[in-house]
Formats: sequence, C-alpha cells, structure tokens
Amino acid sequence: MLDLLRVWWSFFWRYSILFILFLLGGGIILNAFAAIWPDAKFLFLITLCYSSIANAIASLIVLLYILNKHLKNSPLILSTVSVEPTLKAKLWSWFHYYWRFLLFSLGIAILLGGLLPLIAQWFGQDPISSLKYSKYIGNISMLPASWLAFWLLLQRKGKKQLLRISTCV
Repeated sequence: MLDLLRVWWSFFWRYSILFILFLLGGGIILNAFAAIWPDAKFLFLITLCYSSIANAIASLIVLLYILNKHLKNSPLILSTVSVEPTLKAKLWSWFHYYWRFLLFSLGIAILLGGLLPLIAQWFGQDPISSLKYSKYIGNISMLPASWLAFWLLLQRKGKKQLLRISTCV
C-alpha cells in the first residue's frame, strides 16, 4: 500500500502542477479573447471545454511521463503489463484511469456539495450562504478521486491488469 501511495503521489503532484499551468495559460488567452469577443455564453462554453481538455491532456502527459521510469530515490517503477509497452497499451491504461477519475470526481463532488448545506446547518450557519464555498468542492474532490481511480486500476488482476508496480534493485 505504501508503494502505491508513493507511485500515485509522484503522478498526482506532477499532474496538479501541469493542470494548473494549463489553466493559467488558458485563462490568459481567454481574457485576451474576451476583449475581442465579449459574448458571455460563448466564453463560458469555451471555458468548460478548455478546462475539460486541459485536465485530460495533463493527466495523459504525466501518466506517459512516469510509465516505465524509476521514481526518484526509489526502486519503484510503474510499468505496463505488456512485455513491449506500446503507445496503444499506454493510452488504454490512461483511458481506464481517466474514466474512473471522472466518475469518482463527479460522485464525490455531488456528495460533498449535497452535504455542505447540511453540515453548515449542523454548525449553526446559514445553509444557503454556505453554498458560496461549493466552488471549492470540485477541486477538493480531485484528490480522493485520483487516488481511488489509481488504486482500482492497479487492483485489476489476471488478463484485465494493465499496470503494475515493480521494483528494480
């Protein structure tokens, strides 16, 4: 379990930094684009599409980067099960990670978003005014969603296994 945590963390921190950089770069471009075409509906749709694509690309780049590489100061390697790691096998592994990540992130965000007003009321706060903090729920849900998706991907056994953690001494 500790090996899994180390491998997941080496993936997650790189993914988070790359995703934030993509979002910052896209925000700069979107602000420049808003000066040219100030249609709020169109800009909102572009923002949604861009953030979804940036999320997928960041996770893909980082997963491809850490596959079959030694982790720093560790003998652990995240590798594909196939003898010759083809691009198809790597993309298939990423796809299995990513769709689970999306489902878990959505589920956790909905669960936490629904519980937020109840928890606020329990603490004696106004439940409606607590909804202003719901924008942070999606960001918080990414952490456990990524962990669960990664953990489930590595728990697959037999012919269904796509990735494994191995040690090279």
